[in-house]
Amino acid sequence: MISRYFVIAMFYTMTAAWSADRPNFLMIAVDDLRPMLGCYGHAGICTPNIDRLARRGIVFERAYCQYAKCGTSRLSLMTGLRPDAIGVFSNSDKDVAAFRKRRSDAPSIAEWLRQNGYHTQSFGKIYHDGWDNAADWSVPSSPGRVREMWEVVEDADPTQSTLIAERLDCPVLQSPDVDDEHLFAGRMTNQVIGSLNSLPQEMPAFLAVGYRRPHLPFIAPKKYFDLYQPDESWLAPDAIPGNDVPVMAWYNSDGYVGSARRVGLTMPNPPNRQQALAWNGYEMRSYVGVPNHGPIDVATQLRLLQAYAACISYVDAQVGRLLDAIDQSSRFSDATIMLWSDHGWQLGEKSAWGKMSNYEIATRVPLIISGPGISPARTQSISELVDLYPTICQLADVAPPGQLQGQSLMPVLQRPRQESDAIAFSQYSRFGGKYMGRALRTDQYRFVAWKNVMTQQVVERELYDHRTDPHETRNMVVQSEHAELVRRLEHQLNTNWQ
Repeated sequence: MISRYFVIAMFYTMTAAWSADRPNFLMIAVDDLRPMLGCYGHAGICTPNIDRLARRGIVFERAYCQYAKCGTSRLSLMTGLRPDAIGVFSNSDKDVAAFRKRRSDAPSIAEWLRQNGYHTQSFGKIYHDGWDNAADWSVPSSPGRVREMWEVVEDADPTQSTLIAERLDCPVLQSPDVDDEHLFAGRMTNQVIGSLNSLPQEMPAFLAVGYRRPHLPFIAPKKYFDLYQPDESWLAPDAIPGNDVPVMAWYNSDGYVGSARRVGLTMPNPPNRQQALAWNGYEMRSYVGVPNHGPIDVATQLRLLQAYAACISYVDAQVGRLLDAIDQSSRFSDATIMLWSDHGWQLGEKSAWGKMSNYEIATRVPLIISGPGISPARTQSISELVDLYPTICQLADVAPPGQLQGQSLMPVLQRPRQESDAIAFSQYSRFGGKYMGRALRTDQYRFVAWKNVMTQQVVERELYDHRTDPHETRNMVVQSEHAELVRRLEHQLNTNWQ
């Protein structure tokens, strides 16, 4: 009996020592957030708390998603697989179920950590809504209500409990005069904070917290709207795509033909250039308060810009509450914190509102990592969201599973200012999967090749020089003097593509 109790005591002593050496993680995901933050050089945007995190961690100036749509991007990040390996390019529940059945050998980062001794727990939107995987979490996840994305307030009395709107009858923005906790993001933050002191003590923890704003609809308490009074200097400098840029590159409404049909509209598919300009950005245009097609007047654009910025500041306030609670927590004060977004968002660039393209503005994301042993810095090293899985494994001293296609960012965390020849890959499917555009981002260039999926023939190419054209307005492919550069970059894309 004595021997038995001694063995048990030794087990718990060893477990406690083992867990004490393994870091806790807080992973913060923010939906549809382009790097429009103070710490990324946008001084007019009020983000003191994310900026605070940036000052104590490493800011990745050039981090990229693999697919500028939330479902595929998040699935890629969580599984460590690139979109082609996943084979899921829509937000279809059926498609993700088929992927998980086909690739049962590819555990997510949360499931892998759970299998390796971590307590894993999630709040809010980590996967695309409805795609949660129970095997990931040690306790049931807390994503909010079904369709929590479309939380709105009652116009007649905003103080009443929030409602879930019908998708095609949902206002594009609201600025209710309510407290932060009246909306889901604030209530969820309370829940996360309340959980910090109730986590199991005998194992390290991985907490994943996902904020849905600034995803549409743009809804935040009025006090955050009051922070901003946009003027015309806020408008996109490249609102009209050049004639040398293929329509399929910038037209991001092709997935909304059915949505338009449900409200009695016939969206051209595929459109010519003028039709594309009129219908572009239909993800946003499908909400109430903006025209379904045609010009969006300047006053409405400025109101949308104000609303997007307000949502950023609302989320920033919640991040601040999390950081305060972490700092005061005896258990989590030395946690490794990672903040990222699933993709960027176009605010009128290339006539588009939304994501769903291969452009820099749609694929570049904020990424900040802080924690013990990580000295504050900024890095120009190119990184990808698919790199986070192997990075977490290395930080946790957990052997990675075999499916990972990214590279650990540990060398960057250790030497953030060291020059790197890293490259990033993104892709996007167009016109019902008929075409696939694959993008290569090097230190200087963005090159995109669009292929017919059936024939594998290249139908369009794009090339942008970021040293002379950071807004990607001039497609250099049409200039014959760049033919050799195009050939070299296309070879690099084809050779290195996974």
